Amino acid sequence: MSNSSLTPVYRPRIVSLPRVTDVATRPAVERSRREFLSWLAAGTAVAAVGAVGCTAAASGGTEEGDELLGSDDALTGTDAGVDAGGCRVTTRDATGPYYEPGAPIRAVSIAEPGEKGVPLLVEGRLLGPDCRTALKGYTLDLWQASDAGEYSPGGSDMRLRGKIVTDQFGRYSFESVLPGRYADAAGIRPAHIHVTFRSPAGNALLTSQIYFQGDPYLGKEDYCTRAGVCNSADDARHLLLQNAIVSKRVGKRSFFDAILPRA
Repeated sequence: MSNSSLTPVYRPRIVSLPRVTDVATRPAVERSRREFLSWLAAGTAVAAVGAVGCTAAASGGTEEGDELLGSDDALTGTDAGVDAGGCRVTTRDATGPYYEPGAPIRAVSIAEPGEKGVPLLVEGRLLGPDCRTALKGYTLDLWQASDAGEYSPGGSDMRLRGKIVTDQFGRYSFESVLPGRYADAAGIRPAHIHVTFRSPAGNALLTSQIYFQGDPYLGKEDYCTRAGVCNSADDARHLLLQNAIVSKRVGKRSFFDAILPRA
């Protein structure tokens, strides 16, 4: 796929992130109708028959993300992500059509200096399936839309893409900007950040998305979740934003501990 096919097209629809007063309203971005609907249709069909499992976990260190939710992902019900011992593992979510391999390792920020938007700091821990074992040297492979709702095309342009490595205690932190919502051909998606959790060898163990509390497009209001392809209904992945100073700028801070289903 060429980089030009990944470039979003602006349309005059206005949306804004809720309960974040520092974020101005901005135009949403509409992707290629043919590309997005093809991806959504494929995801709906696969989710309906439960044909796709966590195939990337055995990818041998490649950077192929989990493209769709599989039969092991409960999209509804209170037991989603809970094992027999009561440990609630982080649920999966769709990779979507805008993952690009080759994102660089970042020390702190996946945003370049001068990136427009509200500064964001996310901190947390990465733990094993027992909810206790700290996962040292694991990687969060992150990608997101900009404040204006654009994804960078990848390749030589890795804006708002990057890998963050956990420390000896399984802790991670990264800085970015609050992602903008965008309008796909089928509707508006809630603001979100994609993440694939990788082992030290580079194997993809879990692909998910993190969202923000108070977004009115979460859950049943998210057309991608209604279609059974995405999973924005899991409130364990809805981050609470707090006012903070981020790299000497007024911004937002949040915390998120991820529990992997396998290590």
